[in-house]
Amino acid sequence: MLQAVTGGLIFLIGMPATGKTWWGNLVAAHYHRPFVDLDAYIESAESESIQRLFEIHGESGFRQKERHHLLHLIAHARPGTIIACGGGTPCYDDNMDQMKRAGTVVYLRTAMATLIERIAQAEPVRPLLNIGVVNARLAELLAARAPIYSQAHYILDTNLISLATFGEILG
Repeated sequence: MLQAVTGGLIFLIGMPATGKTWWGNLVAAHYHRPFVDLDAYIESAESESIQRLFEIHGESGFRQKERHHLLHLIAHARPGTIIACGGGTPCYDDNMDQMKRAGTVVYLRTAMATLIERIAQAEPVRPLLNIGVVNARLAELLAARAPIYSQAHYILDTNLISLATFGEILG
């Protein structure tokens, strides 16, 4: 049995194509909670796509904007809001610490083969996965990010979870 969360925000983290937005929407609708996709929030606030923000500002500039918007959500989102983060969000500055202080962090872990299949079918291409061979870059990103992702309060394998799993976390 998972420990229930009392108050705070719920952050979904994990690799690109792990289903953070899909699960976030589903869980929020089912449990009547607000939902924010951080990437969509950034795109709306900046009036540019994530891809274009990477092109204009580089990864470092994008990460500064991402952090600014993450901290804004932490300060202003209603308690209980579910926030789907970009794949790199917890890996920069002290974003993971900020999220853990503001609520509960849930790592949605997905098998590499599933990620590769989903990314191959996705449009548009993800900013950090345009480089070279997608499979090799994805493995490289996962190797670098996994130690940070594993600091989450909960680690859920996406092939083993259901709405009931989130019900246990949400209390």
